[in-house]
Amino acid sequence: MFKRCLNTSIPIYGKDAIIRSLLNNKVDTIFGYSGGAILPAFDALYNTDIKYYMNRHEQGCGHSAEGYAKVTGKPGVVMTTSGPGVTNLITPLQDSYSDGVPLVVLTGQVPTSVIGTDAFQECPSIELTKPCTKWNYRISTVDEIEDVINEAFSISVSGRPGPVHIDLPKNLMMNKLDNVFREKPTSQLEKKLLPKRIKNKYRIHLDHLVDLINNAKRPVILAGQGCNNYSELLTQFALKADIPVTTTLHALGVFDENLPNSLHMPGMHGSAYANYAIQDSDLILSFGARFDDRIIGTVDGYAPKAREAEYAGTGGIFQFEIEKEQIGKTIMPTKTFVGDSGQYLKYLLDHVDSNCRYLWYDTIQKLKKKYPFKYTKIPDKIKTQQVIEEISNQTSDRQDVYITTGVGNHQMMSAQFYKWTRPKQLLTSGSLGTMGVGVPFAVGAQIAMPDKTVICIDGDGSFNMTLTELGTIAEYNIPVKIAIMNDSRQQMVYVWQELFFDSNFISTTNHNPDYVALAKSFGIHAIECSHPDNLAEKVKEFIDYDGPIIANFIVEPDKCFPLVPPGKNLHEMLLEDTNVKLTGDAPN
Repeated sequence: MFKRCLNTSIPIYGKDAIIRSLLNNKVDTIFGYSGGAILPAFDALYNTDIKYYMNRHEQGCGHSAEGYAKVTGKPGVVMTTSGPGVTNLITPLQDSYSDGVPLVVLTGQVPTSVIGTDAFQECPSIELTKPCTKWNYRISTVDEIEDVINEAFSISVSGRPGPVHIDLPKNLMMNKLDNVFREKPTSQLEKKLLPKRIKNKYRIHLDHLVDLINNAKRPVILAGQGCNNYSELLTQFALKADIPVTTTLHALGVFDENLPNSLHMPGMHGSAYANYAIQDSDLILSFGARFDDRIIGTVDGYAPKAREAEYAGTGGIFQFEIEKEQIGKTIMPTKTFVGDSGQYLKYLLDHVDSNCRYLWYDTIQKLKKKYPFKYTKIPDKIKTQQVIEEISNQTSDRQDVYITTGVGNHQMMSAQFYKWTRPKQLLTSGSLGTMGVGVPFAVGAQIAMPDKTVICIDGDGSFNMTLTELGTIAEYNIPVKIAIMNDSRQQMVYVWQELFFDSNFISTTNHNPDYVALAKSFGIHAIECSHPDNLAEKVKEFIDYDGPIIANFIVEPDKCFPLVPPGKNLHEMLLEDTNVKLTGDAPN
């Protein structure tokens, strides 16, 4: 309990107001790193039941808070000091901003009297974080602290979620509140954010869309992150209308991949059958998905049959998006419906006819049979795909498993070869493509869900960026499981240099430590596997171990296919390694 707020004979300071507002917003966990400018808030934190975890780097704080937010839906809370404590948070702020993850970030600031004098550990915090937050604010009076923090929590979860940043000058945290007897603010998270009623202006267009859905020959649903809270609604609608479903990276599992209508993921490293289906579709329904460059191929060549149907008045591309600003950045839809996807899914579910599209279903099944994800095994060697397949075989039917990844080949291979069956099961970086997120994401997710199994599938390059978080894992005995796909390469970059830059290889080799010895130096159990004959056994040992564990899988480098090269349409993907040199720009 926060005892000082209950005793009116004891003065209430700015630092107390910070913690009181966090408690009012049901905060139970903070990730942070201490320092001089934020110490007053840490002092107030001492008398609470809020759990505080000190990461080994501020970037780790931010990414751990993202992991926490991804699995709980609540804002992840970060508390760090000024100067580098702020600048080291820029990457997780941008990552969460790009991927729609709610964070509330509190940073210390030098006293107001020396702001602008280049004081020790001063930096332009507000100016730095403004482009990568939904909202930021510097406290100017002690009595506004609680109102500002409450506003921060509200903004972080409203509309498309995202990060907010509050800058806290040190002297204001030490000042007394004038209004001690303030009414307890209502937690913004306690307010029921009920879906708004569908606007009348949309109803006529929805009724027209219902007719198009009922009569469409080859419809496809594109489900994005905005569907993660509506998996059941999406599934009911897709099955009733008999429409195949493809999901973005952040929506994998929102439609069970064991269902015959599942198309998996579209785009650059998506399934061939999803890409072919999109290009042949006469009606595309996009729910909570951005048409980003990784999933569309070229703008002009995207979904040509849907465009033909649009001109004929029989189909087109229909987008349901909560954030108006995201509409039309790449693909200009036939019609847009602004708002939460759930309300529209419910309306369409209630109004569309039950359907059986036998010809389209048959086409989809033939595509899936002809173009499965595949790779070539090598005797006495392990490939990343094999490890992921084995982890999937031993865990995908469980309801208690979360998977995190870093960024690179292992990320896309995880998307391809793990069987995704439920929403929010995969935690990874999408739009920003942030290497190093795998381990801190796992830390945050495991802390949020202590009774669940959290597995980090990481590449060696990505793991190397945040391996200091092993200290966090060891200190708090966080039972995460880290599987390192160790090919001693920046393999994705290596492949691009081979395909697009005449095999001029530079900066693609990793000189890695002995990961087993490294883990043991932190007091963390570790195993190693380099032969396929031992793979199933080692994966089982890895999964069954009670406590934190690292598995170093020595894998043979491989290319990730399918691959839609830049400047190509979705149906022009490379399905296998042909040793053909490509022209044009390499992927970003």
